[in-house]
Amino acid sequence: MSVNLTTENSVKMKRRNKPNDMIFEGYDLQPISFNVVERPLLDPDGFEIPDKKGIFKVGGSGDYSYLSTVSSNYSIIKHSDIITKLEDGMNFKNASVKTILSNNGSIMQRMYTINDYSVQVKPGDEISPVIRVVNSYDGSNAIGFYVDALRLICTNGMMAIKQFMSMSYRHFGNRFELNLFAANASKLLEGFDVYAKNWMKWTSAPVTEERANLVSNYMPVRLRPMIESRMNGNFDGTKWGLYNAYTEALTHDFNPNAGATSADTKKIRLGTEVTKIFANDWYWTADTKDIMNDLRKKRKLVEAEDEEIFDTEVIVH
Repeated sequence: MSVNLTTENSVKMKRRNKPNDMIFEGYDLQPISFNVVERPLLDPDGFEIPDKKGIFKVGGSGDYSYLSTVSSNYSIIKHSDIITKLEDGMNFKNASVKTILSNNGSIMQRMYTINDYSVQVKPGDEISPVIRVVNSYDGSNAIGFYVDALRLICTNGMMAIKQFMSMSYRHFGNRFELNLFAANASKLLEGFDVYAKNWMKWTSAPVTEERANLVSNYMPVRLRPMIESRMNGNFDGTKWGLYNAYTEALTHDFNPNAGATSADTKKIRLGTEVTKIFANDWYWTADTKDIMNDLRKKRKLVEAEDEEIFDTEVIVH
């Protein structure tokens, strides 16, 4: 069923298929600088729908492309405004930049790998911060700022996904301030040294092979043998070694099924779940029978070969 949009010309919104993600490299703002507008919506009888409005992308020829229906008090905060303020406030000098646009531009992720800064977790093993900024026009994501990390020993430059700091803001009222967002983002990045100490502790946290095999059941079936193949050269009987086997397998080996969501996005989501498991002591100290009961409850022991992707956020303290 189509829904009318009140504009100078009558426009109809039809059910749309999700397009594939678009990925861009570099600082260029053009891909995220398209105009976005809100319009009231009409029901089939021509009456305005209360407490709702439509969000539309404006094309180069002035055409409207439907993005989402949101609450009437939802405020549009443009991708380009957030990024411009962040880049001005943080004054990036030496960073590699990747931008992912999903759902016709409704969702943006922009990642900055800081190339001239690193922290040594243990001798010969360094990490650099990766700043990831997210925003959406469909209500699926609050404005968010995440600090991930790049393990420099990964020579092909792909991200080992280890999210550990974040902040987010909702699109309602006047509570979000771009200047405050940029200032808080800088403060989070300044804490990178402090948060890196969590991983330093993992370098001496023992993990038995039995426990490592047991916990791997929480992962998608196809990823498990890839983790096992990455144990050699990584797993040294510590949580850090096992963690790197996981992130290397996820980053370098795992190829999620094709779909509307890009492999990068799926890996980020699953990488967040990996971080949650490693940060929670229960997975590493609970009795085996309790882990088994939890796996059965979550149907992990009889899981089909699928691409189960988790959508949780975690902060490691």
